[in-house]
Amino acid sequence: MRKFTFFLTLIFLVVTASAQKGIVDCSQLVKSDILKREISYSVYLPEGYNESNRHYPVLYLLHGMWGNYSDWVTLGEVNRIASELITNGDIPEMIVIMPDGLTDAFYVNNYDNSIRWEDFFYKEFIPSIEKKYRILGNRNNRAIAGLSMGGYGALYHAIKHSAMYKNCYALSAAVIEVEPIKEGQKQAENNKAIQAKIWGPINAEGLPENYKKYSIQETIKAMESYKTPSAYEVMTGSNFGLPAITLDCGDDDFLLNQNMNLVRIMKEKQVPFEFRVREGSHTWEYWRTGLELALKTIGHSFRN
Repeated sequence: MRKFTFFLTLIFLVVTASAQKGIVDCSQLVKSDILKREISYSVYLPEGYNESNRHYPVLYLLHGMWGNYSDWVTLGEVNRIASELITNGDIPEMIVIMPDGLTDAFYVNNYDNSIRWEDFFYKEFIPSIEKKYRILGNRNNRAIAGLSMGGYGALYHAIKHSAMYKNCYALSAAVIEVEPIKEGQKQAENNKAIQAKIWGPINAEGLPENYKKYSIQETIKAMESYKTPSAYEVMTGSNFGLPAITLDCGDDDFLLNQNMNLVRIMKEKQVPFEFRVREGSHTWEYWRTGLELALKTIGHSFRN
């Protein structure tokens, strides 16, 4: 019996080790003049990267609030999940970059420009990353995804910088809705500090000054009805259109209602998207299964 148990344990260890063939590094830094600091990031490289000369598609994978650049490695198990999918042929080999999003910028430039994360991302981070690693630096081979705050960030960047990304996968997206503060009403203290720093002071509408500028719902509302670009427009680069967008939120997630409101607005504006509601809540158990789905969706788009 002991020999049998030992044999099963040995098989488990061999299978586990063979499934995690990628290279993960959580010690990388990009020096930022814009942010006046060094920004950490994690990177997943597929097996054989160091021995090959080929270039790879890239996924920028964003963490949630109060998290950091290592979350998708330590809690999200990106190495295991990506390596298994690549080994099984479910997705093409790709590089996954996981930048630190800080906790006081929400992946945008905050109101007083004291933290210009968005400027850093496009002027310093992406150029540095796509120079350092062998990345196919074009729209057809670049995607963005994230969870919670990072799900919001993925949507924001996919919509505003649509010429950069082919695919966007937003897990439990923090597409926060803010109700106008009525005259004489006070802003909730737990919202005040974060909203004031990111979006600014309350304006005449009773909303933080930059709320509409950064709200995904308000951005979609302000669009004219979406027109899918023609094949000629896509081919000539005169109109890239939006990336393929997937919203994925658990049926017990506290952000489900906001996601469903966004779905309604996107339908009204005829914005193409996919909406997945699965069993689960705002947890890493949900996001790990979501990462597998996201990689499959993004990998399919890279192959096509």
